[in-house]
Amino acid sequence: MTDGFLRRFRWLYAPRLSNFGFALRTTIAALLALVLALWMEMDNPQWAAMTTWIVAQNSRGQSLSKARWRLVGTCLGAVAGVALIAAMPQSAWLLFPVLAIWVGACCGLATFLRNFHSYALVLMAFTSGLIALNAANAPHQVFDIALSRSTYIFLGIVCESALAAVFAPSLIDVARREIGQKVGAAIGQAVQALGSMMQGREGAFLKSRTLLGSVFSVSDQIEFSEVEMQHRTRAGDHARAALASIAVVMSRGLGLSARMHTTGVLPPAFVTPLARAQVLFASIQAAMAGPDPLAAIPALRAQLRDLGAECRQQLVNDIIAVSGATSPGRAAGQRHLDGYILNASLGVLLVRLDAALAHLAATQVAPAHDHFHFSMPPWRDRTAAWHNGIRSAGAVLMGGLVWECTGWPDGATFAMFVVVTCSRFAANENPVRDSIGFLRGAVWAVLVAAIITFIVLPDQAVWETLVLSLFVPMMVGGLALRDARTAGTAAPYNNFLPFMVYPGNQSRLDELTFFNTNSAVVLGIGCSVLVFRLVLPFDLDAERWRMRRQIVRDLRRIAQAPAIPDPGAWVNRLTTGFARLVRHAATMSDAQTNAYLDGVLSAMTVGLNLIRLRGLLARGGLPPAIGAAVARTLAAFGTWKGGLPVELARIVAASLAQMRAAVAGEVNLSRRLDLGWCVAYLEILERELHTNARFFDITRRFHLPPDGAGKDAA
Repeated sequence: MTDGFLRRFRWLYAPRLSNFGFALRTTIAALLALVLALWMEMDNPQWAAMTTWIVAQNSRGQSLSKARWRLVGTCLGAVAGVALIAAMPQSAWLLFPVLAIWVGACCGLATFLRNFHSYALVLMAFTSGLIALNAANAPHQVFDIALSRSTYIFLGIVCESALAAVFAPSLIDVARREIGQKVGAAIGQAVQALGSMMQGREGAFLKSRTLLGSVFSVSDQIEFSEVEMQHRTRAGDHARAALASIAVVMSRGLGLSARMHTTGVLPPAFVTPLARAQVLFASIQAAMAGPDPLAAIPALRAQLRDLGAECRQQLVNDIIAVSGATSPGRAAGQRHLDGYILNASLGVLLVRLDAALAHLAATQVAPAHDHFHFSMPPWRDRTAAWHNGIRSAGAVLMGGLVWECTGWPDGATFAMFVVVTCSRFAANENPVRDSIGFLRGAVWAVLVAAIITFIVLPDQAVWETLVLSLFVPMMVGGLALRDARTAGTAAPYNNFLPFMVYPGNQSRLDELTFFNTNSAVVLGIGCSVLVFRLVLPFDLDAERWRMRRQIVRDLRRIAQAPAIPDPGAWVNRLTTGFARLVRHAATMSDAQTNAYLDGVLSAMTVGLNLIRLRGLLARGGLPPAIGAAVARTLAAFGTWKGGLPVELARIVAASLAQMRAAVAGEVNLSRRLDLGWCVAYLEILERELHTNARFFDITRRFHLPPDGAGKDAA
């Protein structure tokens, strides 16, 4: 027990060198910003130190990105704050509703953005709120307050950036290597999962699901590496394209594995390519884990193309076998058709894997005249955006109501931190969990600030001793910020400690001011936590239900949209849903979570096969009767409202029976192959609708049957 207790605090007494360097660098930067603010006779110098801790992140790219967007958000928020006071001076009951609408709009729109782009919008919200509430009793000083706020932010960012540049003067080469390592690791994990799936291992499906969920988060991290490289190359775009190709490869692999399982005994023409593919997947995995993956890429790509050529040769052999003058018989004809489909599917998978390796190589050695661009759109949850906006607007109104009704001298501080907390966490996926850590960190900051204010500082009168007094508490906070178990508490602790100590040139906190001000801060944050818990609280089941409804609507759109959707865009969209499910899952062993992941995978498979059916229909090579059957199937999906897919499965089954009969009697080779693809696609649709009927029924919440099985008959 003692050893376990000590290990929990290893981050403090035996930190890693990189963590110690981060804490030391950021502490020095924060104290430098504070000293400069005191030297410049600023009225609230603590905000400069707070900004330094706010923009300091685990990587240089994250710090630069957050600093940039914080500066943008602060400037725009300052303009908005001045405009609010200028439009409604001394009109509290008009100011608060307008401020609430503005904050709600910013927080709602921030839900649609990722990373620090979202942070800039919420920063606009709470910066305008801070300025407006500070100037509410003195509207003639609003411009000075806005300028002062912007100056603190700029000073804190400059100090953090300057110290970070000293510790990490050149990051371009390091960032490029990190991008290659992340993408190479993802490719290695993908081929490992593919090899396991091709061997029929049960654990491979779980690994493939978690890998698909992590692709999107890795794509987000690449943005920070691009910042470190100052966007001088297209390495980030190539990395995102490689990750998208990996997602398509995994989807293709899952479909191929399911097709192999349906086929039963593998056709002889597919056995050799499959064995070669498994060996090649192991070689790619070993190369990606090796010291120089880039050097192995040309040879690996040559092997992929060679294996692809063999797949094409085998499928041509199957075509020749079924197109001879003598019929091979029904059973043999079906084996040749299965071999054709399996080899063609494996060939397409190899092409996408080759594209992933090509993009990986381009991240390290840019092609000549490279203007490549690729982006992965985020998952947009409109309901969550409305909830965030309404919740934030309501919190602002509540803070203003408390201030107006109580006449509390520190009511403005209370209202400000209601705005700050609600804005800061409104766009988070789980604001209840994150805001509780924010409250915990504020309480720790109050306790440490009380010791510094009443015991340490009374006997000091110069800035040198002030710096020494704050150095150790800030270092502890910096080390805690680098440990995953304490980061949620350490971040607000570091942010609030300078504010609660409230250093100044001509002032010193007395007991009454300390307790009034800091109690207003803690109560404001606590009020926000209460709002997150009571007003439209985050509900994992409700979010999953919304995701299911959105997926079914997307399937209708795929079936009836005027233009055939891009399969890569569809896979990327579903991959973002995977990422959200994986992030919100308490444990990946949870049966309900795994059932949802199976459902999303099923929806991805259904969507891809609908796109493929539309492609076959658009080429015009199907017989009229079969084309009409495919059109009926697509029309049924286009009008599907999302109940139990009994009728939909019946229509798919009827079309499938018609096509199976047509395959046996078709003498035109080209049409026979197209019919074979139609059969394969419809078989997959029938199986997915049957296996995941509960998931597709969006008229009710999705729960596992009492026996715990995640499957249900249509």
